[in-house]
Formats: sequence, structure tokens, C-alpha cells
Amino acid sequence: MSMILSSAGGEAYNILQCDIQRRSRRFQGITFLVATRVGIEQNACQPVPAPGKGAWMSKADRPYRQDENPAAKLHWRRLLRLVLVSTVLLVLGSVALRLAAPHLISSSVVRAALASAVSRWTGHDVSIADVAEITFWPEPQVTLTGVTVSRGKGSARQVLGEIDALSARFSFLSALRGQPEFNAFEFTRPRIRIERDIDGLLDWSNEGLLSEAVRSVAPSASGGQQIEADADAEVGSVAVLGGEIILIDAASGREFEARDVNAEIEWPKLSAPLSGKATFTYDALPVTLTLDTHAPLLLIGGQKADVDISAALPGVTGKLKGGVSLRKGLTGTSNIELAVTDIPTVAGLAQLRIAGTERWKSAALKTQLIPADSEWRLEGLDFQVNDSRGNGFLAFRHTPGTRPVLSGTLALAHLELEDLLQSLSIEIGDRADVRLPSLTRWLDFDLRLSATTAALSPFELAEVGASVIGRGDALKLVIADSDFLGGSLSARISGSGDGFSKGADLAVTIIDARLSELAKGLGVEGPVLTAKGSVDLNAKLAGVGWRSNLEAMSGTLRISATSGQLEGFNAEGVRQLAADRSYFQLSAAGSGRFAFDRFDMSARFAEGSAEVERCLFVGNDQSLSLSGIVPYSRKALALIGQLSPSTSNVATPADLRFFIGGGFADPVISPIPRSGSVSP
Repeated sequence: MSMILSSAGGEAYNILQCDIQRRSRRFQGITFLVATRVGIEQNACQPVPAPGKGAWMSKADRPYRQDENPAAKLHWRRLLRLVLVSTVLLVLGSVALRLAAPHLISSSVVRAALASAVSRWTGHDVSIADVAEITFWPEPQVTLTGVTVSRGKGSARQVLGEIDALSARFSFLSALRGQPEFNAFEFTRPRIRIERDIDGLLDWSNEGLLSEAVRSVAPSASGGQQIEADADAEVGSVAVLGGEIILIDAASGREFEARDVNAEIEWPKLSAPLSGKATFTYDALPVTLTLDTHAPLLLIGGQKADVDISAALPGVTGKLKGGVSLRKGLTGTSNIELAVTDIPTVAGLAQLRIAGTERWKSAALKTQLIPADSEWRLEGLDFQVNDSRGNGFLAFRHTPGTRPVLSGTLALAHLELEDLLQSLSIEIGDRADVRLPSLTRWLDFDLRLSATTAALSPFELAEVGASVIGRGDALKLVIADSDFLGGSLSARISGSGDGFSKGADLAVTIIDARLSELAKGLGVEGPVLTAKGSVDLNAKLAGVGWRSNLEAMSGTLRISATSGQLEGFNAEGVRQLAADRSYFQLSAAGSGRFAFDRFDMSARFAEGSAEVERCLFVGNDQSLSLSGIVPYSRKALALIGQLSPSTSNVATPADLRFFIGGGFADPVISPIPRSGSVSP
């Protein structure tokens, strides 16, 4: 008996301990504590055979876990069975409805409903040749062929649009009710005609949902649009495939035709924003256009609407973000970006070439355009031409009865002065056989320019400040200051007539510049000055192409320097050869130089010839003076020269007078006997 009680007690103890461990597994921290204090091991929960029986405890005798609850398993099985059955019934019902749809839905009802929908939208008469196809899988869709939109009757009938095929999706349940609701329209090969009247308005009818919405639309406080609730309607998506659009502009009398139009438009409803993308060809050029606007009805109605437009065609990309009106064009502040990657190609396609742009390869600009009553302002202008960048401000002003005026201030990294002169009809290089039109043909100017560097081949200038002022056929270009050949240069040219055909005045002042580099750049042959000196040139110009028409210049020239050398003139060699020769070339006297402490020269020139009034080189022990005629158009000399000792140097030989004639490169010297004289 005691053994039985003992055995029963031990079994109960084991069951109790296993129950404690099961509960403690839910709280791991408690499990460790209990196991430690009672000294229970993991294997203590293993079933133990009953004393004397040698058998394990059956499953029915053990407490069951929650996940082994038969009632719970049955509940989940029933729920799963219900879901599967419902899904199968829905699929079978949908398939059955689509199979039965051709018998439940009349194609004539759908056809008439779609024709009525198009008529309600446009406010015009719509005729349909046939119902090409009605499908119900995967979504109900109808396709109509031979759709024509027109207005007027009889001989006054005008066709506004023809569509080879018009497809639209519709609601299955709405079709069952006999009132199909359409969305996701697709137009295949539509041919649309739009007229823009003298006021810039499009020829929308006074009837129809779209016109009704346009009449009721008003700007919203957020910059979008708002319309009356009863004027709103669902639109959906619109796709155009292979279409043609003809725009007839009454204001200009021109027709604009876009071919191969492919477009995708998202417009959920009339009161919602619109976004779209289109590709087409215009004048044989492929064009890509994207449009986003929160106020499409305002845009259609000719009111101001904020838009985000980007366009791309061969060699050109552009973006515009701001206010636009079909009646007034750009309104309000707009951000504009434009990039031309191949100017020669684009200019050829546009048949527009401007003088001064012949060497342009690429250009780009980014600016904020602010229109006013009679002025357009380009604020924050950043631009680039080839590799040269610039920024500044421009204003374009045009009042009725006057020429447009372009004014502003520009700062450039590099300025090609010859291009600038060409653009102003000042042709100094004769770079084209046929004169290109210049900006002065259309515009007046009032510009301030600055450039870090500037070029007037073959010379380079730095830190240039200039201005351009033009009124009518009168033009003035001023270089107020610049760094030039180690010194400074300022210049002014003003004249009138196309290309200064009525004459011009030129004034150039050069201070402390390297005269040898100036002579080399001008292509002067023969002896040159190695010195830093100053030049004052005042001339009157006539005709065009100054570099090849120097005879058209007249004026005065003065050159001065404090110290330097006359390269290629050997005074001692000239004296030696003059002692026993009646004439000789200057190069025969040797390659020496004449050093001087002061140089001063003044001359008058006209009709291709200069009269040297004074030319004096004052050296340490002797001086050289020249006077006479320089027919520079023929690169010739006809001068009287004289070498004279200084008053303080009695050891220097007496005066030597001589005649200099021949070409610039190597003139001929003929000594003048002391007892006689020779006229040049």
C-alpha cells in the first residue's frame, strides 16, 4: 500500500512539475528562476511509466495545448472553405457575365451612347459609320470607325474632325443599365481642324460640356482653377495615334500643320490638373512636347494659366514654367531655359542667319522673363555662347510706331569684338561673300558690356568695359577702358547708315603699350619700335571692309615713347655706306638698332597715303629725323631722313641727309650730297 501511494505521489509530482515548466515557457525569466529553485531538469517532464505497468501516459491523459483545440481548427477550416467558394463563385460569375454580355448589352446602345458622349463634349454633330468591335475582356471596350465631327447643315456644313477609329472603355454595370459611362479614349488617325480668331480664341462651340466648363471656370486662390459642381465631368485618359492637326491663325493668316501626332493625356476630370506628352512632325522636323498645368480650362478659354512646358526638336531644347494665355501669349513671370547644340544646322532649318553668329556652334540661356505693358525684362540672365559664359540683365521694349529697343547690362567671360562689330553691321573682316542681316536692321540698342577678356584678331584685351548705343541708323560703340599689350586702350566709333555707309568717326587711344607687338599685329614691315609708347588715332571712315579698303580712311596719327630702340636701323652702317655709295638697301647697312631716349611722330593720312609731318628719334649721341610721304596702300616709302649729332657730342660726324624710297620691308637709301639737294 505504501508503495502504491509512493508511486502515485511521485507521478503526481512529475505532472505538477511539467505543468509549471509549460507555464514558465511563456515567461522565460520565470522559467529560469523556478528551474533553479526546485532543481528541475529538462528531462524531468518526460513521461514516466506507472509503477508496475511499464507504459507511458496516453495523450488523452495529458492536458492539450491551445493550438491543438479541435474547435479552433474547425473554425479556420470553415473560414478557408468560405473564402475559396466565394472566390470561385466571383470568377465564374464574372466569366458568365462576359460570356453573356453580347446578349445582355446592345451594341447599338453602346454606339449611340458613345456618339452622344462625343457630341455632348464637343457641342457639334457626330456621325459614326460602324461599330467595329465590342470586347468585354479584360475590360469592356468599344471601337467605332468612321467618326466625323461637323457643324452646320447642307452647303454650310463644315467638317471639324475625322477619326478613323475611336475606342473607349466603359463600365459594365452602367452598360447593363443602358447608360454606358466611358473613359480611356483612344483616337486612331484623327484629322482635327482648329481655328484661332483675331483675338487669339479657339473656335470652341458655345454648346457642349467642354465649352460649358470653360465658361464657368475661374482662377482659384492656389493658382489653379475652380468650376461649378454641375459643370464638372469625368474625362480620364486620352491617347492619340498617328493624327494630324491643322491650326488656322486668323491674326497672321498662316496655317500650322502637325503630322504624325502621337499623344498621351491624363485628365481625370474637368476640374483636375492635366498632364500630357506628344510627339509630332512640323515642317518635316520631329518635335517632342510635354505639358503640365493645374488650370487646363483657363488655358483653353484664353485666360492666364500657369503651365510647365518643355519642347525638343533637332538641335534645340527648351523649357518654360510660368503664365501663358492663348490670347496674350506669356503673362506674368516665367522661368525659361533654352539650349541650342548645333547653331549652323538650326539656323539652316529656320532659314535665319544673323551677322556676327557665323562662328557660333552652340548657345544656351536661362532667365526669368517678366512681361510688362510694352517691355519684356530678362532678369537673372545666364547664358553661354560656345565656351564663353556670361550673365546680366536685358530689357526688350517696343511701343507702337517706334523701333524696338534692346537695353541692359551684360558681363561676359570672353567677348569676340569682331563678332560684335559684325552683328552691328560694322564689317571689318569681309568674312562673307553675301552680307548677312545685322541686328541694327530691326533693333535699337542701349547696352553696357564688360568682359574678362576680349579678342579683336590678332590682339587680346583684358578687363574690358564697353557700351553700345544705337538709334535708327546711328550707332556708337565705346570701349571705355581695357588692358592692352601691357598698357591700356580706349576707343570710340560712331557713325550712321547701314554698315556706316554714311560715314563714321574712329578714335583710339593707347597708353604705355608694347609698340613692337602692335606693329607685328598690324602687319607692319621694315624697322619697328621696341618700346612702350602711346598712340592717338583719329580717323574718318567711309564704306565697309576697312581692312581691305584703307583708302577710305582719313585722319591723324601720333605715336610717342620715352625710350627704346628702332630695330633694323644701323646708324653707323648707314654712315659708312653713304660715304662711298650713291644708293644701297637698308639691310646692307647691317642688322643693328638705333637707341633713343625720346620718340615723337605725327602724320596726316587720306586716300591711302600718309604725310609724315614730324618723326624724331633723339638718342644719347645723335638723333634721327624723318619727313615725307608714305603711300601705305602700296606699302611704299618716300621720305627724307637726317642723322644729326647731339649738341653735347662734338665727336659725332656731321649731319647726314638721305632719301628713303621703295617698299616697307627693305627700303633703298640714297645719300644726299651736302652741296646739293634732292626732292623726294
